[in-house]
Amino acid sequence: MGRGLIPALVMISLSWPFGAAEAQGFVTDGLVAFYTFDESDIDGNVVKDMSGNGNDAKIVGELKIVKGVIDECLLFEGKANCYVEIPPLGDWEQVTVECWAYAETLAPTYQGIVSTWQWAPGKVHFKFESRQIQVHKNDGVKIRFDCEEKKWYHIAYTTDTKKNELKLYVNGELVDQGAAGSTPENMNERRVGSEHDGRWLHGMVDEVRLYNRVLTPEEIKQNYQVRSNEMAVWPGDKLAVTWGSLKKG
Repeated sequence: MGRGLIPALVMISLSWPFGAAEAQGFVTDGLVAFYTFDESDIDGNVVKDMSGNGNDAKIVGELKIVKGVIDECLLFEGKANCYVEIPPLGDWEQVTVECWAYAETLAPTYQGIVSTWQWAPGKVHFKFESRQIQVHKNDGVKIRFDCEEKKWYHIAYTTDTKKNELKLYVNGELVDQGAAGSTPENMNERRVGSEHDGRWLHGMVDEVRLYNRVLTPEEIKQNYQVRSNEMAVWPGDKLAVTWGSLKKG
């Protein structure tokens, strides 16, 4: 284990938002980046992109590895300049961003989850704010869902500038929607665990996935129900090969 990460045996009381579900792999069509935040998928301060696309992220500051929803996750303690930097990915007309997120406290009014750190057209802030999970586009559109402290949520938002649609899903269900506008979403700078002007996360994040298309409601529910890091190595291939089994080889 290199610099930037502190392995930790941390026991945290979790409130699990799901019951038993059929095991299945997550959606791979359109997947551009996938960060498990498992210790085995982190090398020093490099967070490996497990999609196979080479979009490795970088840990800035010191973060801890703790038990997550699926294997391990990263713990953010609200400290300044401690976050994960996702590499530039361009401008996208269609986007799906999803992860598992947990707020240890919602006392800080603003806490970035997977968010931009700049304020400019096409930027999107995915965050905890005012005891809500929010998606805030820089043109003023904001969609939201009331949330609680110390509780895991599977959260996802989709942007479709072709159809002018912005949608927020929580635990596999559509909870709010608004206008996305026509400006392509700027994916050239994203951080996990912070927002613009700092706004550091005090909580945990697990299983971050970025897609360059809009996942259907059924696909988002499928990802919510996933209980492992299984994925089809070749999307569309009929062979029953999974990423989980490949990692063991």
